[in-house]
Amino acid sequence: MSIRRNKIFCTLVGILGLVLAQHSSAALIGYADVVLDYYDSGAGPFAGPYGGTYPTGPGFPIPVSTSVVLEDDPGLTGYPDFLSLPTGSYITVGFTDETVIDGVGNDIFIQETGASGERANVFISSDLLNFIFLGVAADDVTTAFDLASIGFVGQVQAVKIVGLDNFGGSPGFDVMNIQVLPGSIGPAAVSEPGILSLVLLSLLGVVMRSRRTQRT
Repeated sequence: MSIRRNKIFCTLVGILGLVLAQHSSAALIGYADVVLDYYDSGAGPFAGPYGGTYPTGPGFPIPVSTSVVLEDDPGLTGYPDFLSLPTGSYITVGFTDETVIDGVGNDIFIQETGASGERANVFISSDLLNFIFLGVAADDVTTAFDLASIGFVGQVQAVKIVGLDNFGGSPGFDVMNIQVLPGSIGPAAVSEPGILSLVLLSLLGVVMRSRRTQRT
């Protein structure tokens, strides 16, 4: 009897650990982690995507991957990696392991590098199809946006950034990353039900094994 109970206890602890590990990630700053769409308007000095990337050395504009806007990548030499969005160019990024919700204070932060007067329009979407205007991002700062300012109460799955000008040595709005603070991180659009199902199935398996052991 005691051996069976120990096995059940260990299994439950393991399941609990998986759930806690999943939810502990919400305590960290979130970053956009997938590029959903990119459009080059042709307004730049050459075909995009272009911007700056390191440690290949200071210099811009140079061809870059759109993925430089994902996660938190300050570069290995202290210089930032960035994507430049000239007039009409845009990038749409998404969140695969979380969503963005209206927390206390500001929720979404767009980081830009370079003080040349660049601006960008920022839009959000809860269904990856329809986008709502959130506000204008400024240059050389991290622009903060509060979802409550537009009365948004859903879960943001995508952020779209549209360049408004061709200023700067690397013409256009220079996106470094898109951040979400812990208090504004919501559950992933798909994974939470999957986690719950895993826990329920695991508990059911424990109960069934216990009953079979007891009969034998």
